[in-house]
Amino acid sequence: MSMGDEPAVDRNGELPAAAGGTPAKTVPYGREPKYRMESELQHLREALEQDTLFYAHGEKVSRLEREFAKMHGVRFAVACSSGTAAVHAAMIATGLSPGDEVITAPITDMGALIPILFQGGVPVFADVDPRSYTLSSEAVEQAITSRTRAVLAVHLVGNACDMHALRGICDRNGLVLIEDCAQAWGCMYDGKPVGAWGRVGCFSLNEFKHISCGEGGLCATDDAETARRLRLATDKGYERDAAATERAPRFLATNSRMTELQAAVALVQLEKLEGQISRRRRWCMGLSEKLQSTEGITIPATVPKCDPSWWFYILRVVPEVLGAGAGAFADALQQEGLAAAQDYVRQCVYEYPVFTGHSAFSRGTHPYTARDYGKGLCPTAEAVLDTAVALPINAGYTERDLDETALGIRKVAKWLRDKSQ
Repeated sequence: MSMGDEPAVDRNGELPAAAGGTPAKTVPYGREPKYRMESELQHLREALEQDTLFYAHGEKVSRLEREFAKMHGVRFAVACSSGTAAVHAAMIATGLSPGDEVITAPITDMGALIPILFQGGVPVFADVDPRSYTLSSEAVEQAITSRTRAVLAVHLVGNACDMHALRGICDRNGLVLIEDCAQAWGCMYDGKPVGAWGRVGCFSLNEFKHISCGEGGLCATDDAETARRLRLATDKGYERDAAATERAPRFLATNSRMTELQAAVALVQLEKLEGQISRRRRWCMGLSEKLQSTEGITIPATVPKCDPSWWFYILRVVPEVLGAGAGAFADALQQEGLAAAQDYVRQCVYEYPVFTGHSAFSRGTHPYTARDYGKGLCPTAEAVLDTAVALPINAGYTERDLDETALGIRKVAKWLRDKSQ
């Protein structure tokens, strides 16, 4: 945030733009460039000068893994081609097999579900907390059966799950805890980075995350045997260690290796993470402070012990107070010049045709087809999505952006409240 910017004049009494008033946003939002060019180019040159882009023969991937592991306080890291590949490697490495159930969140990306299905596993969806939008530990515990193998904790939009509770549940029931940290780079829980609480933490480096190398992923673990299996899981099961006596694969694995070019860019991105997260935290905490007494909306809640990293800022409307839903609220915010959208995601993933129609494969059977999916499975998650308005966040947002965003939200909320009375 550029704290030297002049704050916006408080025009709280004005009509919103939707009613003929002046838009709250008077200047474009600040933006921080994603790539630093010269720094990335230097690392890319070094990668090319190695005369190899293969991870096992170059230096960039191994360096990225070391620096990432140190940053997250774990002993081992394994790089791969995407966040989806990271989750898939975790499922392979921890032994997920056909018929095993994995409890996970209904508000997530298909990248968290594809690996479960490919392993022949059965996704089981547990409901979420209405304010933090992350997995409810009570719902997770209720979803456990004799077939449950793992819990995939999705740290949504930079907010952590209750990891003490989830780890306790997994320990008591002999379950594997895997963390999906794709949206939670830099998020801390009880003084420890997310990704370091479960057996494996999975991260994404795609173009739309906090930091990026276009596409890429990383797995974090403290367990040496899991780290060995993660490496094999991303490299067709081939043992690349020079001391290995046999190379032949012992289990089914994928080819999801990271290249030296991806790692070259990711190394520079890793250096900028702390500063970017700090600016995001400052801006989003400021927005929550300015909106906390605004009637008709519910601001997002931070999980206790969590210091979130704010991938998105998602608030909820209260239709009974506003006399309007999330769509009307988002439309009015857009007229204020705010970057807002009703549909962070339009529906819970279990409402997708691949689940309701059991259409993952063209022919044959799959263990998940024995389970019914569809609307009504997680009422709280569905209510969250029905009332959610999402604001994208950029580390380049300024103090003026903060003032004008808060002003626009307050104006629209007041106007809708007044209209409904």
